[in-house]
Amino acid sequence: MLFGLAAATAATCFPGMLNMNSVSVTLRAGRRAGYRFGMGMATAFTSQAALAVFFASYFTAHPSILTFMRQWAVLVFLILAAFFLVKGFRAKLQAEDPDTRPYHGSAFLRGVALALMNFLTVPYFFAVCGWLLADGYLAADLGSRLGFTVGVGAGALTIFGAYARSARWMQRRAHFLTRNINFLLGGILAILAVVQGIRIYF
Repeated sequence: MLFGLAAATAATCFPGMLNMNSVSVTLRAGRRAGYRFGMGMATAFTSQAALAVFFASYFTAHPSILTFMRQWAVLVFLILAAFFLVKGFRAKLQAEDPDTRPYHGSAFLRGVALALMNFLTVPYFFAVCGWLLADGYLAADLGSRLGFTVGVGAGALTIFGAYARSARWMQRRAHFLTRNINFLLGGILAILAVVQGIRIYF
């Protein structure tokens, strides 16, 4: 379980897109919505970790699946980058306050959807699981794999919840950051798309 907590912490800290969205949702719809959004992302992380740890042998025998996911990740990152950049420009033109803009839909389902769009999470957890299993840090029995999966969920929920809880503090201490959060998200996604493209084609 401790390995799962550590893996989830690393995974949630890398894609700043998810962390910053926790802040954005909290500022727009309140802390409860931020928590629900974080729960949705943590649920997706848990399912992705379970997929990786319980089907590690299958992925090893069929590496083309992971390659396919990495290739599609480039397109998904570019689409999301364009979405957030357009959203940022619209907010600038309309001079809207992020706190007053209405928030529609289920925060939980949005969290699940956004986390599932990050196709790099399964290959990441697969790499971590493969290393832990190969070096004997993680036993191959059902209990150990289940403990790893639960640890991932607990770690992700803790990190995303912390971002939601500290959103107001971040807004006061980093006003420029929160005002330009959509541009930040778009930039992070564009960088991820470029990095992933370089890894695949060069």
